[in-house]
Amino acid sequence: MALFIGLGLTSARAWAATSYVDGISDQSLPAWDGSFSGSPFANFFRGSWAGSPPVRITLARYVVQWNALTGASKGPNAAGDYREKFEAWLEDVRSIGLTPLVALTSYNGIYPKAAHEYQARLEELLNKATAMGHPIGYVEAWNEPNNQGHESAVKAAELANAANAICEMVHTCRVIVGDFEDTSTVASYEKAYESALTFSADTWGVHPYVSVKAHNDANLLSFKANLPKHGVGDQIWFTEVGAFYCKHGEVRGEGQQARDAAYLVKTLIPDPSVAPAHVFYYGFLAGNHLQAPCAGGGGDDSELYARTDEPRAAASVIFGTTIARQSLAFGPNPGGDLIAFA
Repeated sequence: MALFIGLGLTSARAWAATSYVDGISDQSLPAWDGSFSGSPFANFFRGSWAGSPPVRITLARYVVQWNALTGASKGPNAAGDYREKFEAWLEDVRSIGLTPLVALTSYNGIYPKAAHEYQARLEELLNKATAMGHPIGYVEAWNEPNNQGHESAVKAAELANAANAICEMVHTCRVIVGDFEDTSTVASYEKAYESALTFSADTWGVHPYVSVKAHNDANLLSFKANLPKHGVGDQIWFTEVGAFYCKHGEVRGEGQQARDAAYLVKTLIPDPSVAPAHVFYYGFLAGNHLQAPCAGGGGDDSELYARTDEPRAAASVIFGTTIARQSLAFGPNPGGDLIAFA
C-alpha cells in the first residue's frame, strides 16, 4: 500500500469510528447565497462547523464529471461548466481547511470507453488539484455504480482498479471502493464487484439512504456481512447520506426529515455493528437562494437549511440546537421556531 506522507494519511487499519457527522457532500457549496466568498452561510459554516474550536467538519466531497478537464477553463466559476464548477468548489473547501474527496460520475450520458481513458482523465483531475495547491486526499472511482452511476459491478471494479493504480503512483490519494447505495440488491452487486478487484481493498464507501428513510439497516448489514472477512478490519465510510425533506416529488416535511435525521445520528452512526469511520451529509444549503428541486421525475431535497438560510428541524438534530439556531442571526429572513427533535 502506498504511503500518503504528503497529506498525513495513515494506514486504513489504524482507525476509529466517528460518533457524529464529520464530512460535507454538497455540490452547491460554491454557490451558497450566490457566491461562497460573500455568503453569510459560508461565514457561519466556517466559524461554527469548520472552524476551531471545535472542529466538526473536516472532510468535503464532490461528485465530478469524469472527463471535466477535457475542456478549457476560464477559471473557477460556480456558474461555469463542469470543470469551472469543480475548480470553484476545490478553492472554496480548501480555503476553510477541509480535506477534499472526489467521486467520479457521468452527468451527460458519456462514459469511459475503457479503463485507460478513465485513468487518464482521473490523472488530469489529480494533477490539476495539485497544481492549484489543493491535492485530493481521497478518490471514489465511480459514484453509486449500482444506482446513479449506472455501471455494471465488473465495470465499476475496473474503474476502481484504475483509480488505485493512479493513487499508488502519485502517492497523494487513497481509493475508497464501492460507493454503493444500500439498495435491496447491494450485497449481490458487492460480491461481483469485489471479485473483479485486483487489489486488496479495506476502505468501502456506502450511501445508507434506504436505511435512514426506512429506519432499518438490514440492507446495510447485508452489504457489510458480504465483504471479505465480513468487513472485519475494514473501514466503512458513509460518503453520502441525507434525510429527505422531499423525495421524488413527495414533500415529507420537516418533522419526518428530523425523525430520519435522529435515526441517523442516534441509532445508525453509534451502532457498533456498523461503526462508520466517517459520515458525509448531503446537502446543507441549495445554491443561489433556490430551493432544491422537488419533482416526481427525480427531484430530491435533503438540505438542512432552507433557501433563506434558516435551519430546518433536522439541522438541530444533527448538530445541536445551539449551533443550528446561530444561523437565525444572519439569514435574510431570520426568525421562526425549530421543532424539538434533539
